[in-house]
Amino acid sequence: MPLNIDLKTFSELLQALYGAATSNESYKKNFLTQLKQILNLQHATLIVRPPSANDAGLIYTSGDDIDVPILGNEVGSYTNLYAQDPLVNLPVNKVITIEDIMPRAQLLKNEYYEMFLKPFDIYFIAGIDWQYDKDSRISIRFTRTEEQGEFNQDEKDFFELLIPHLEQSVALGIQLRQLDSERQIYADSISKRSIGIITLDKNNCILQCNTTAERVLEEGDGVKEVQKRIKLNNSTENESLTGFLNEAIDAIKNQDRSQINALSVSRDSGKAAYQMMIKPMPVDFHNESDLTPYLTILIQDPEKNLEISVRTLMNLYQLTMSEATIAILLAEGHTTDEVATELDIKKNTVRAHLRSMFVKMGVTQQSMLVSLVLTSLASTQ
Repeated sequence: MPLNIDLKTFSELLQALYGAATSNESYKKNFLTQLKQILNLQHATLIVRPPSANDAGLIYTSGDDIDVPILGNEVGSYTNLYAQDPLVNLPVNKVITIEDIMPRAQLLKNEYYEMFLKPFDIYFIAGIDWQYDKDSRISIRFTRTEEQGEFNQDEKDFFELLIPHLEQSVALGIQLRQLDSERQIYADSISKRSIGIITLDKNNCILQCNTTAERVLEEGDGVKEVQKRIKLNNSTENESLTGFLNEAIDAIKNQDRSQINALSVSRDSGKAAYQMMIKPMPVDFHNESDLTPYLTILIQDPEKNLEISVRTLMNLYQLTMSEATIAILLAEGHTTDEVATELDIKKNTVRAHLRSMFVKMGVTQQSMLVSLVLTSLASTQ
């Protein structure tokens, strides 16, 4: 290991690097700041998105205790340092110093040095670029003052060791953030439909629940959690559920095609029965663990009104506000007479709106209109 860096320090550095990718805050000092201290740097700076005329970019740099973002509107000319970076479009996956680009004597006479390096007491710079995809380049820069000295060969070799970890960590972080955004959109959509989601392991034990499912289980109105398992209050229904679960688990373990099953769950309160679906999950047995989900249970309360966006419905089908409101009320199960009463308009007015909506939405029957509303993007916001 170069620089006499012990394995424990190197391990902690990599833990901080991958922890940053997964938003793990278990380490007080993050990767860039640890690197700054280990290698006696002035700063270590990660440039995920370089600044431009219309964008302050996305830049993180080492601080006294933790890595911090650089915001262009807060630090002004500091961001210009990276906008004018002389180490631009470097050969990928190689450590390049500013001396490799420009002789030291020439640099000290250069306007860039006078305007952007000297004011920040930056004397030595080393950098690494790598390609995230065909259109995206990510960079890391290391700076030192004159007193801290130039980068020696051992330090450059150490930077080389970090390159594959930098590539993987940043790629992992970007992918996780994209997945989190997609998950949030999906979760919001499911939330609007009041669908509870429960995942079970190979022993039919609960692994995770979304908030809707947690609420249903806590209420215990027909279905509850008992010792990490789902139990239905009705013994006959519970027996059916147990059979469906065991059947699905056996099929997955035997790598047979498993069926999706569903049942109606009666409620002690007398409210409309829950709708429950048992859906098997694909399992990769080479990577299976005790936390591998085998089954997904979906629970829907038919008494919960689906939230449908009036504005989206208007935009999708060029409906007026009145037409979109009528469409939503019909989708919620109201009759035309009830719609007229709810909106305080005449029944003939409702019928006139319906004729207009049929033309705009390309349907010929009220049932088709309702189906279109319920399956449109207006019901997933």
